[in-house]
Amino acid sequence: MFNVRGLRKNKKGQTAIEYIIVAGGLFTAFLSFYVLYSNLVPKQFEQGAQLILKEYKTED
Repeated sequence: MFNVRGLRKNKKGQTAIEYIIVAGGLFTAFLSFYVLYSNLVPKQFEQGAQLILKEYKTED
């Protein structure tokens, strides 16, 4: 009915493919977060610096 040897080989191959897909998905997610935050954080620092300088200048 079932070929046990063939089933084991297919299961190993399926597991390997699942690991590759999950690793690719995680890599894509981390890369997306990196791109998002590498653009977002410097802009926020710039805005914060401008706000601090503006407040500092008005106190004089």
